[in-house]
Amino acid sequence: NKSFTNSKPGALSIQYKGQLIDIVKNGYSTSSLMERKTDTKAENDHFSDDLLKDEIVHEHLTRNIQFFGLESQQKVNKAFVVVIGLGGVGSHAATMLLRSGVGRLRIVDFDQVSLSSLNRHAVATREDVGTSKALCLKKHFKSIFPESQVDARVQIYDASSEEEILGGQPDFILDCIDNIDTKVSLLAACVRRRLKVLSATGAGGRADPTRIRIADLSESSIDPLSRAVRHRLRREYGIDGGINVTFSLEKPKVKLLPFKGPNGEEENPSEYQIVPGFRVRIIPVLGTIPAIFGQVMASHVLTQLSGFSIQTEPIVSFDLAHYCLLHQRLIEHEESLYGTAKQVE
Repeated sequence: NKSFTNSKPGALSIQYKGQLIDIVKNGYSTSSLMERKTDTKAENDHFSDDLLKDEIVHEHLTRNIQFFGLESQQKVNKAFVVVIGLGGVGSHAATMLLRSGVGRLRIVDFDQVSLSSLNRHAVATREDVGTSKALCLKKHFKSIFPESQVDARVQIYDASSEEEILGGQPDFILDCIDNIDTKVSLLAACVRRRLKVLSATGAGGRADPTRIRIADLSESSIDPLSRAVRHRLRREYGIDGGINVTFSLEKPKVKLLPFKGPNGEEENPSEYQIVPGFRVRIIPVLGTIPAIFGQVMASHVLTQLSGFSIQTEPIVSFDLAHYCLLHQRLIEHEESLYGTAKQVE
C-alpha cells in the first residue's frame, strides 16, 4: 500500500487506493499548464527573445528543436506571419504555425463559421457556428500556445485595408483566399511590397493528397485557378512569375453545384451575394484535402523561416519547356553535390 500526497495545492487530482493524487505530465501538473492561459502577456507586449528559456514552452517545442536545432527554432519563434482566409486551408495552416511556435500571427477573415465549415475547419466546433472565423481561431489558440501574439482581424482584404493587413514588415504572407479578384490584388501587393508570399489555389473537388505540390506560379499550368490568376497578374500588373503557389496536379473530380434560391429553383447567384464578387455557389469539398493544403503550406513556411533546406520535386509536364526546366534543375542538383563540370575535371 503506497502512500500518495498532493504535490501541488489546487492541482487536478484523482482518487487512487483511497488517496488523492495530482495528475502530472512531464513534471507539470495539469492545473499549472491551464493556469498559464491567464498569465500570458498582453497582445501588444514585445514577444520575448528568450521564450525558449521557459521550461513549458521549451517542452512544447522540443520536437521542433530536435528537428531544426535551437537557433533555427528561435527564428521561428521571432517570426511574424500573416494568414489571410481562414477556411479549410487557412485554419489548418495558421494552427500548425501556432503549434510550431510562430511568435506573432495576424489572422484575417471577414466570414463566419457555418455548420458546413465543420467538415474541414481545423478547430471550430458546433459551439463556434455563427462566430467570426478569425475570433474562433484566436479563442482556441489561447489554449494551444498562449505565448504567441495573435492579432485577429474580422475584415476583407482590399486596397483600403492593405496597409492595415500587410503592414508591420511580416516575414511571410499566406494567401488562402478563394476569391480570384481579391487573390490577384493581394498577390500584386505582396510583389510590390517585396513580401514573401505563398498562395493556395483550388482544393475543392479533389481527392488525391499525393498530387499536391508547391511550385512557381509559372509552373502550375495544370490547375485552372492558377492559370486564371497567372493570366490576370500578367495582364493587369505585368507579373509573370516569382510567386510560389500550392496546388494540385489532379483535375477536379466534381464541379460547382447549381445555385438554388429559397423556392428550390435555380437562380442567379450574384443576386444573393452578401459581399459583391464573392461566390455563393457551393464547391463540393472532401475535408481532408484543404487540411493537407494547409499543412503543406505551413511546412513550407516553417522550413523557410528556420532556414532548413529542402529539395522540392519539379512539376512534370510533357512539353519541351518543362523538359528543359527538368534538365536545368538536374544540372543544378548535380553541381550542388559534385561541383561544376570544370571543377570535376
